Amino acid sequence: MRLYSSEKFNPEELALLGRGIGTVAQGTIVVGRDGRAISRYGKRALVVGIVSTGSTIMDVRLIPLIALRDFAKKKNYPFAYVYYYNGVNVEINGIDAEEVKTIVEKRTFVEASPNDIGATVYYPNALDDIVHEILRHYDFNLGTKVLVDCMNTPAVLLFPRMSEKFGMEVDMINDMMTSYLPPKPKEIFLQKLQKGDYDFGLRFRPDGIVEFHRDEDVKEFDSLWNLMDFLSSL
Repeated sequence: MRLYSSEKFNPEELALLGRGIGTVAQGTIVVGRDGRAISRYGKRALVVGIVSTGSTIMDVRLIPLIALRDFAKKKNYPFAYVYYYNGVNVEINGIDAEEVKTIVEKRTFVEASPNDIGATVYYPNALDDIVHEILRHYDFNLGTKVLVDCMNTPAVLLFPRMSEKFGMEVDMINDMMTSYLPPKPKEIFLQKLQKGDYDFGLRFRPDGIVEFHRDEDVKEFDSLWNLMDFLSSL
């Protein structure tokens, strides 16, 4: 769920938020981000707060939120994700958001001693791990033409590996994952999907949800595995 959203970049707020997250989690937390520089700096501020409580960070760096959700679930760790969409946002899972907000409001943080400051483990291969497992697990060929709206998220990194494996000829829109410009609106995606010779469309939202569009049929998926289960049944 979305824990934080701000039109302005405020590293002090993000560090306090990190202290709240670390206080609640008291363990290992997976942290990732999208492709904007502001998300990279925001993640750093969040991490400083988290490790100050003694919690450990697994930093997977640049990754689509939907893939991070699958990775963290497999590892059985909570996660925090920093991304830019109409401002700076923090998404969390496996952590009680209301408890974090209460701790931040009351400033009742766990404060680790210098010897107990949490460690940061870098694991930049998380996305490759997920994609490799999906490519190995599924074996089908759709033979379809697909319109993909990446909404300027790191979902662009899923292609062309997945499209080549599963027989999808893909046209992309909103594929600039480092851009601060708002993505072209949903109406543009739907209009292009309707007028083009596409079998279906996929829309990767910044909140880690993928929309499947075919004619009047719309489905939503919060996991790449669930999406692939569905596509394999087409």
